Amino acid sequence: MTQKQKPVIIVGGGLSGLSAAKRLKEAGVPIILLEGRDRLGGRAHTLDIAGNQASWVELGPFWIEDHLTNPAYHLLRDIGAEVHQHDIGPSTVRIYDQRSARWLGWLRTLWAFIKLGWSFSRFGKLRPNTSTFNNLGERIDVVLGKRPKREHLYLFKIFSESLNGGSTYDTHQNQLSDDLWEFTNHDEKSQVLISGGFRVLVELLRDSLSADEVMLNQTVSRISIQQDTSAQAPVQVATADGKIFEGSHVIVTVPLGVLKAGTITFDPPLPTSKQDVIERIGFGSVEKVVMTFKNSFWRRNPRKQDHFFSIPDPIASHGSFFDVSMSSGAGPGSPTSPCLASVFGPPKAAWVAENPEAAIEEVLSELQMMFPDTFEPPVATAASNWTTSSFSEGCYPYTSVDTRPGDFIKFAEPTHNGRVLFAGDTCAVGVGLGYVEGAMTAGERAADTIIATVADSQSV
Repeated sequence: MTQKQKPVIIVGGGLSGLSAAKRLKEAGVPIILLEGRDRLGGRAHTLDIAGNQASWVELGPFWIEDHLTNPAYHLLRDIGAEVHQHDIGPSTVRIYDQRSARWLGWLRTLWAFIKLGWSFSRFGKLRPNTSTFNNLGERIDVVLGKRPKREHLYLFKIFSESLNGGSTYDTHQNQLSDDLWEFTNHDEKSQVLISGGFRVLVELLRDSLSADEVMLNQTVSRISIQQDTSAQAPVQVATADGKIFEGSHVIVTVPLGVLKAGTITFDPPLPTSKQDVIERIGFGSVEKVVMTFKNSFWRRNPRKQDHFFSIPDPIASHGSFFDVSMSSGAGPGSPTSPCLASVFGPPKAAWVAENPEAAIEEVLSELQMMFPDTFEPPVATAASNWTTSSFSEGCYPYTSVDTRPGDFIKFAEPTHNGRVLFAGDTCAVGVGLGYVEGAMTAGERAADTIIATVADSQSV
């Protein structure tokens, strides 16, 4: 590599952008990473809500799926990070029905989870009659029948809508099919939480970069590609405050919601085929209210993780409470605190982002209703705002009713004669859609493309 070589500009300091930067730097390719926020990590954001180093809770992604085969876990394992099993099923989840103001018995809870698992396994196979449905919601309605039990409908909604942020009636009827899409679905053999949260992974990747390679508070507004192929700086990236960064290539890792919002101008514009794909792929809203307490008043056994769901009336995709106390310490062996996270899917997720104080108050009232004898006020609380943030404009990508097979391949394809590359959790080719490891893999894949291009140019 020569000193005259222009850097690769990476737009977005989430896990995809950090992974791309790390891979490029290891190959000796100069980089500049631009992040609009005052922190790195993007939607992977772990917050110490009480400021005591013992209440680290995720406002973004919760857990690592299938961790033994997950590259994100392998990085953490190599540095001695600690993970905890995060089981969600009839043995760890209780269900409360707000309509009857009663807890469901164990057998009803067990049967609800059995029916959920059986149905989802059917949805995972591409069946000839699925073309008769317009969306996933219609398929669920047929499976559940005309008068479904409330707990059955609720579990379908939260496990469909709270995982991707899209309404089941705007989700492709075959989203769960491995036979149709270019992304993969997890085997769900395990789910683990990281002690200290995804913050540990963000810091691991950040530490591979120098201070002058990372620039925070840089909101990118324009990406220009020079038409002159002999230009020394083929790429120019402008920020909202007027700074101009010159480079050889640019890797765009911002969330799909930002591209949908059109807050970054491309000159020349993105090809129509790319813009169409951006419009067709869905981008949903999921928000969280997180809390820490002095005591685990919700637990039946003070030493065991205890999740619970509260079925709203009418049924909607919120009311799920996850006990994340075991991973709330700063790292392996660190003190922890009793912590809960309440998840909101659409459409109420948008309300949470716009009204965080009211959302927190509603969640606390719900807890007091379920645990009238043991409830206690929280030590500290917080709420996410991915839906209203200009740096995300939502939370997770999903297959909308308009999404077509091949769209994720097209989304990941470079444009502007290979000068503009894309990465992030929507570039789900051969990986999980909307997951951390998929975002990281996409960043590394974009970096590898540039590394190969640089190597080819030097061999000429």
